[in-house]
Amino acid sequence: MQTVKNQWNAKVAKYSLLASAALTMLNACGKEDEPVEEPNDPDIIETDIDPDISLAALDSREFDLNNDGIMDITVGLESYVDPNQPQLVNIDVSYMEGMNGTELLTQEEAFTLQGMQYTEIVVTPLDKGNTISTSQVVWDDFGLLGISGIYYGENISIGQFFGQDKFVGLRIPVAGN
Repeated sequence: MQTVKNQWNAKVAKYSLLASAALTMLNACGKEDEPVEEPNDPDIIETDIDPDISLAALDSREFDLNNDGIMDITVGLESYVDPNQPQLVNIDVSYMEGMNGTELLTQEEAFTLQGMQYTEIVVTPLDKGNTISTSQVVWDDFGLLGISGIYYGENISIGQFFGQDKFVGLRIPVAGN
């Protein structure tokens, strides 16, 4: 029992870190005390989520990023464990969901599980300075930040936000635009 509890605590810690990284990517571009190298696009509103927060498993938070009184996104963590055989199914899922018309920059990520090829919609990880061009974008209202764990005895890892700070591209409707 102690081993299972230690594994659970380790997973909660990892996903708290993942959620913190996801939130960091949302607020990293909005720190007003950092010098601005180039003028920002006038259509981009930068938002710093202050204070920073961490999420635990089975937790989610909603955010109004442009302070218009309408929630824009949800960031959440979920866990799926087979209570009869946790060694077979024990996965953690971190996700982001657009609310009230907000869309996320996403992409498909292919993976193989039990010899079969699958794809999932994941949030596109952006680095500072990346541009978003109309020829490369897929906007969706839901995307995975990451999936990690054991699924029917196989290790699974999907998403590109593990252990790194990245940015998320969002398209938030304001006054019908």
